[in-house]
Amino acid sequence: MRKKKQNPLLWGMALVGLICSLVMLTGRFSAELKSNQVSCAIHYEDILLLAQADGRTPEDWLADLNQAGVHYLIVPDGEGDRVAGMARSGETAQPGDAFLIAPPPPRGFKGYDVPGMPQGDSSVPLALVENYNRTGVVLPEQFDPAAWEGPMVKTLYMYDAYSYHYQKTGDAPSENENILFRAVTDRGMRLIVVTPLEYEGGGVVADPEAYADMLSGLGERIESRGLTLGEEFSPLDVPHPGPLLLAGTALLPAALAVLFLSLVFPASPMLENILLVLGILAAVGGAFLVPDLLQTLVAFGAAVLAPCYTVLLFRSISCGKENLLCQLPLPARYPAVLAGVLAISLGGGLYVGALLATPSYMLEFQVFTGVKLAQLLPLVVTVLILGPALRRRPSGGSQKLPLALIVLLVLGIAAALVLLILRSGDNMLPVAKFEIAARNWLEQTLYARPRTKEMLMAFPVLAVYLVAADRRFALLEFPLAILAEVGSVSVVNTFCHIFTPVHISFIRTLLSAGIGLVLGYAGLVVFCLLLRQKKT
Repeated sequence: MRKKKQNPLLWGMALVGLICSLVMLTGRFSAELKSNQVSCAIHYEDILLLAQADGRTPEDWLADLNQAGVHYLIVPDGEGDRVAGMARSGETAQPGDAFLIAPPPPRGFKGYDVPGMPQGDSSVPLALVENYNRTGVVLPEQFDPAAWEGPMVKTLYMYDAYSYHYQKTGDAPSENENILFRAVTDRGMRLIVVTPLEYEGGGVVADPEAYADMLSGLGERIESRGLTLGEEFSPLDVPHPGPLLLAGTALLPAALAVLFLSLVFPASPMLENILLVLGILAAVGGAFLVPDLLQTLVAFGAAVLAPCYTVLLFRSISCGKENLLCQLPLPARYPAVLAGVLAISLGGGLYVGALLATPSYMLEFQVFTGVKLAQLLPLVVTVLILGPALRRRPSGGSQKLPLALIVLLVLGIAAALVLLILRSGDNMLPVAKFEIAARNWLEQTLYARPRTKEMLMAFPVLAVYLVAADRRFALLEFPLAILAEVGSVSVVNTFCHIFTPVHISFIRTLLSAGIGLVLGYAGLVVFCLLLRQKKT
């Protein structure tokens, strides 16, 4: 390691990359803070549908919905003049203030063709609606977003997947309101296109109070997040980093990748410098020639690399009794190791969030790909690095674990890992009702909902792993380390969701660590009591 400290090229690249990534992260953070106005729109065809359902006039519904908080009316092509007078009589915003890019044909009876945006009119905000698979936004054919010079706003269109069956829930927020709250706070949506709610048994909810309750509750909740639900919406003014800034940002993972390889496979200084020079050439060439490809590859590499550094931390704990961390008493060692895992993971996550702070990713013309692979590869690295290290480690003595405890823990770990893979990404297993209720409670109680796999699994398991490492129970130490590694992977993955404001991801991670720390201490006490033997 001493030679690595003396390599000026490596640390120079790391310093330049750190400075450039901080510049990009600052630009993103500033843009997200300025995007604090939220508004609602509705399509004229939905006004007609509501009017047909209860027999009242469209003018009455426009007035009621305007009072409830819907301030924009989307009009069909060629009908702007006819609808304009009615809209003004209902005191809604002038038709044409907001237009939607046509999404895929909605499911069910809500279906209609949302008008496409007038081409060439850059004074009209471009509303960006996600597709059904959440793999990007829907754009007209032959539309080049890079050539669009006007404002762009991230838009939630309440098609069936986002419009739950309406039901009164007393004082608790409805699931419709919860969906809108997550869309605004977690996904950065600033324009909400409301569609008619439906009863579970079928039929349109033609009660203005239902919409008023939903939107008033939403307004109160997002106000505590520094957002305002009103007559204006905030286009996202995303920074446009130049190729030099992008190239400089890419130098950081290039340097850290070479450092990681040299720590795992000792190499000569000449070979290290050759790899570093190749990294510089790849960063500069990619930034000028294929910036999108560079972003994708470097972001994926960083999402894998950061958790791999926590594997080195676990290796030093399992194999190095002289390690400073191992000399701490177990109650103090746990928060120290957790802080180390958190620092490495947050650093990697914030870097990915900075690197992808460009219009193509923040406006979802592109999305982070390879989620499952980025979660799986660090676990494979854990097996490849920690497994051989534990085999070479001297035996831990005569201590043995009860067979029943071993079987129980191993089965639990295996089940947790399988569930992790199946629940990752967009096409994941469905969430149980009790879990939805728990998520809603956490969402309403805390500033941001912690991630379950960190709070309830990885961070508490880290405490049990430290006990197993301290007592040289390799049979449990190995799978527990893999499960603890999931926490680092999950933290980095949180920041790979570029649509979530970076400060929300940061707070969510800190809350997960805080709750996980408390649960980890409880698990530590229980595990030590189960062992019923003193440390040798």
